[in-house]
Amino acid sequence: MTASGVDSNATGRVQAFLTQQGNSDHQRLRVAVRHLDPRTSYTLLAQVGTNPDWVTVAGFRTTGQGAGHVTYFRNRWSRPDGRHALPEALDPLTDVRELAVANTNGDVVLTVDLHQSEAMAFELASVLKNTGNDPYAIGCVAVACQNGSVQFRLFAAGQSSQYIFCVNDIPVETYSADGAGRISVGAFPNAAPSPLFFKKLDVRDGGNAVLLESDVR
Repeated sequence: MTASGVDSNATGRVQAFLTQQGNSDHQRLRVAVRHLDPRTSYTLLAQVGTNPDWVTVAGFRTTGQGAGHVTYFRNRWSRPDGRHALPEALDPLTDVRELAVANTNGDVVLTVDLHQSEAMAFELASVLKNTGNDPYAIGCVAVACQNGSVQFRLFAAGQSSQYIFCVNDIPVETYSADGAGRISVGAFPNAAPSPLFFKKLDVRDGGNAVLLESDVR
């Protein structure tokens, strides 16, 4: 985490982990801070999705040494009303863009942009399901983020001369197929949102009819 200048000695570290595969859903968030005012109340805030407003997550109190931490998790064994249950506002963790720690005056002391962190690693791979009127349509998509870069692959084939790639029902790029009705894409679409926001992916034909789709969350 980065100190805002309100308390220049403040330090913090965030560990956010999420894995989803099939019916498995494991999420964990830990925020640890040091060098804050001792025995003082602070508030953990979050920016979620595209909403620019801060959401209050929880309050915590530092120790006599000015340290504090907040831990949440969710898995198949956790209780939704448990002490460390992941708040609904933070589920899924991939929707959390930024976290901040604020003092009792509402001044932000520490912040972190999770989507821009060089330590952030993200992988998604999905076979697209044929739900359209082209029985020959097939496709798959894969995206990975690591060390600040994004790698992207999209393959689709069928009877269309054009394919429109859509993210969360919004068209982000149109591709022309080769003579065999195929596309193979290796560049991340400029109009696409952060891969961490991918919820629904689909490929449509030139007439905007859905051929292939996948609910990735």
